[in-house]
Amino acid sequence: MAVAFLLVFLSTSTKAQNGANTVGVMLQSEASYDGFTLLPVTSSNSTFLINNCGEEVKCWTSNYKAGMMAYLLPDGDMIRAGRTNNPVFSAGGKGGIIERYNWEGDLEWSMLLSNDSICQHHDFAVLPNGNVLALLWKAYGSDKWIARGRQEENTAETVWGTYIVEIEPFGNNLGNVVWSWEAIDHLVQNEDPLKPNFGEAANFPRRLDVNFAAEADDPDWLHTNSLTYNEELDQIMVSSRDFSELWIIDHSISMAESPTEAGDLMYRWGNPQAYGRGEDSDQAFFQQHDARWDLEGQIMVFSNGNNRPDGAYSTVEIIHPPLTPDGDYAIGNETSWGPAAVDWIYPPQPSLSFFSQNTSGAQPLPNGNILITEGASGELREVTQDFEVVWSYINPVGAFGPTTQGATPTVNAVFRAERYPAAHPALAGRNLTGQGVLEVTTNPPVCQLFPEPSCAADFNGNYLVEVGDLLALLSHFGCISGCEGDLNGDQAVGIGDLLVLLSAVGAPCPY
Repeated sequence: MAVAFLLVFLSTSTKAQNGANTVGVMLQSEASYDGFTLLPVTSSNSTFLINNCGEEVKCWTSNYKAGMMAYLLPDGDMIRAGRTNNPVFSAGGKGGIIERYNWEGDLEWSMLLSNDSICQHHDFAVLPNGNVLALLWKAYGSDKWIARGRQEENTAETVWGTYIVEIEPFGNNLGNVVWSWEAIDHLVQNEDPLKPNFGEAANFPRRLDVNFAAEADDPDWLHTNSLTYNEELDQIMVSSRDFSELWIIDHSISMAESPTEAGDLMYRWGNPQAYGRGEDSDQAFFQQHDARWDLEGQIMVFSNGNNRPDGAYSTVEIIHPPLTPDGDYAIGNETSWGPAAVDWIYPPQPSLSFFSQNTSGAQPLPNGNILITEGASGELREVTQDFEVVWSYINPVGAFGPTTQGATPTVNAVFRAERYPAAHPALAGRNLTGQGVLEVTTNPPVCQLFPEPSCAADFNGNYLVEVGDLLALLSHFGCISGCEGDLNGDQAVGIGDLLVLLSAVGAPCPY
C-alpha cells in the first residue's frame, strides 16, 4: 500500500511540475542542435533572437507588426517584412514593407511594396548578390481574367495574381525592379477557343489552369505563401496553398523571357488534379506552407492538413524531385510529375494533436534534425530523423505582450522560426549572452546549453578566428608535446600552426 501511494504521489507530482510551465522552453536536451532561433512573432512589432534556453540575446523593434517572415543576413543585419494594413488586400499573410536593420537595431533600408494594385505578403528571399526577391499580390479587374478564359460566374470583381519581383536596393528606401514573374502570364483554359492559351490543362502541365480552385467570392486566387531560392540551380520555389502544390520557376531567364513559354513552371508537386493528371486520391499536400530545398537538394514541406480526407492533422514531408542533369524535371507525356511517394514524413503515424491550420514551417538543421514551427499555436519542436523530440518551445509573446509563466498564451502565433548556428557569419564573434527569458516569471527555468564544437583555431570559443585566438596560440608557441595549440597535427606548436591560424583570421568557423 505504501509503495502504491508513493508511486501515485510521484506520478501526480510530475504531472503538476510539467503542467506548471505553459510557455517558454518545455524541453531542452544535448541532442538538440545548439544555435539561435529567430522568432518573427505575428502580433508583435519585435523580432526576437533566442538561445536554446529561451533567453533573449537580441531584439529588433519596428513600427510595423510582422508581415510575415524575417531572416538574419551574413553581415549581422536582420531583414523582415512588416504589415502596413493595406485596406485593398485583406487576406492572411499581408505585409507591405520590407525593412533591413543592422545588428545595433538601426533601420538601414526599407521599401514600401503596398498600394492599390500590389502588396507584399508572407515571404521573401535575399539573393547572394544582395537583391531581394519579394512575393506580391497583384490585383487585376475581373475583365482581365475573363478575357483569359476564366469562368465569369467564378470570378470576383478583383482577382489577385502571384507577382514575384527581384529588387536591387539603393538609398535608404528605394530599389529597382530588375526581374519579375507573373502567374497571369502562364495560364491555360478550356472554356473558349477564341481566347488565349486554349487547351486542356493535362496537355499543358507547366501552365496554371485559370479555372482551377476559382471561386466567385475569393479574390486571393493561388494564395502563395512561401518563397525560396536555390543558388546552385538558379531556381525559385513557391508554395500555393489554394492549389496545394509547390512550384519551381526558372530564375536564369531574362525579364523579357519571363512572360513567355520560358517562364512556364519547371516543376510542380502536391496535387496533380491542378493540371488534370490526377484524382482525389493522388493529392499529397493539403494547403501547405514553407516549401524549401533541404541541405541535400531534396524538398521539404509543412503540409497543414486542412481538408485532408482522413482528418485535420499536419505533416512534415520530404520528397526527392526528378531533377535531370541539365537542371530540368522529368515528366512523361501523360503522367504526373514524380516522385510517386514521399521519402520521409513526420509524424510517422497521423496524429490529430499535431495540427496547425495556417502559417508554419520546417527547417533542416546541420546535424540532421528538423526544426518545426506549428505557427498557429506558436509551438516549436526539434525532431531527429528518428522522430524523437529533442527540444520544444512555446512562444510566450502575444498581442498583449509577454505571457506570465503558468498562464495560457493568447494570439502568440509565429509565422515561421529559423535557427542559426553560432558559427553563422551573422553571429560569429558577437556577444550572445542571454538576457533573460521572454516570458514573465520570478523563477526562470534551470536550463543548460550544449554548444556545438568550434574549429580548432578558435581558442576562445566564439566561433570566429581573431586576434584573441592568435594571442592564445602564441602563448603556447614552442610547445613540443601534448600541445593545446597544435593545429597542423605535428604534436608541436610552431610556424606551421601560426600559418594555419593566420589563413583563417577574420573568418567564422565552418558550420
